[in-house]
Amino acid sequence: MDTRLLAKLGTLRQLQIFLKVAETQSIARAAEALYLSHSAVSVQIRKLAEAVGLPLHEIIGKRLYLTEAGHEVVASGRELFEVVARLDGRLNNLKGLTAGSLGIAVVTTAQYFLPRILGPFCQMYPDIDVAFMVGNRSQIIERLKGNMDDFYIFSDPPDELEIDSQPFLPNPLAVIASAKNPLNQRKRLNWEDLQGQKFLMREQGSGTHATVRKYLREQGLALDKTMVIESNEAIKYAVMADMGITILSAYVLANAREDGLTQLRVKGFPIMSHWHVVNLKSKKLSMIAERFLDFILNRGRDVLPMEHIEQQVRRALARR
Repeated sequence: MDTRLLAKLGTLRQLQIFLKVAETQSIARAAEALYLSHSAVSVQIRKLAEAVGLPLHEIIGKRLYLTEAGHEVVASGRELFEVVARLDGRLNNLKGLTAGSLGIAVVTTAQYFLPRILGPFCQMYPDIDVAFMVGNRSQIIERLKGNMDDFYIFSDPPDELEIDSQPFLPNPLAVIASAKNPLNQRKRLNWEDLQGQKFLMREQGSGTHATVRKYLREQGLALDKTMVIESNEAIKYAVMADMGITILSAYVLANAREDGLTQLRVKGFPIMSHWHVVNLKSKKLSMIAERFLDFILNRGRDVLPMEHIEQQVRRALARR
C-alpha cells in the first residue's frame, strides 16, 4: 500500500472541517456550525490544502467555490466517513450496545412532527447522537445524493434516484387561512369562492408546490394571485396576519387555535398524500438506523398527536 498521501494528511478533523465548508459554501457558516473561530477553520483548511498539494477552494466575488481537487477530496472524504460510521456501528453491535450516531434530514414541513417521533426514540436509546437537518426539497435531495445522512423525510420523494421509499404517515394538504378571514364563516366553499384571495405558496421546487400544481392541473383549476415565500414558517405567520391564504400540510394546524389558523372547507380538499422515509438503496444501515426505521414505520403514529389532525381531515373529507 502506498501511504505517502496518508503520511502527509493531517487529522480526520481537518477533513471533517473541510466537508462542512463544502456543505455550507462558506468558511464563516462552517465555523459557526462547528463552534470554531473563522481563523481556526481557515488554518485547518490551509493545512489540508498544503498536505494535498493543490488548492481546494477559491473565492470569486464573495462566493466560495471548490476546485477540482476540492471536489475530489469531498467525495473521498464522504466515503471515508461512511466507512468509519459503518465500523462504529459494527463495533457497537459486537458490544451489544445501541450507541452510535443517526443522521436524519427532512424537508421543512416535517419539522412540525418529526421531533415528536425522535423524542421517544431518543428516550429509548439515550446513548445515540442524532444529527437533525432541515432544508428545502432541493437541499435535502443534494444531501441524499451525497449519502450524507441515514434517512430523509419527503412528501414527494425524488423518482430519479435509486432509493428505498416507505410511506409512514398521511400528509393531507389543506387550504389554510387566518381565523379572521371571512371565508371561515362559510360551511361549504367551491374553488371559485377563493377567487380574489392571495395565495401564499412555496417555491417551485418544493414537494408541496409540485403536488398542489399537479392536482389543480388535473382538476382544470388555476391559482389566481400568488406570492412565493420560501419558508413554511414565514408562510404560516403571513397567513396568521391575514396577508393571504395557503395550501400546506395539515400538520401546520397542530396548534391551530393558539395560532389563529383555520382549515377552509373547500370542495376537493384536502389533497391526500403521504410522508415517506427514504434512504439510498446502496446504504448499509447500522443497527440503530434499522431500529429507528422500525420505530418510525410501526410506532410513529402512536407518539404523534394524530387525533386533532385526523379530525380535521375527516371533517374536510366529509364535505367533499
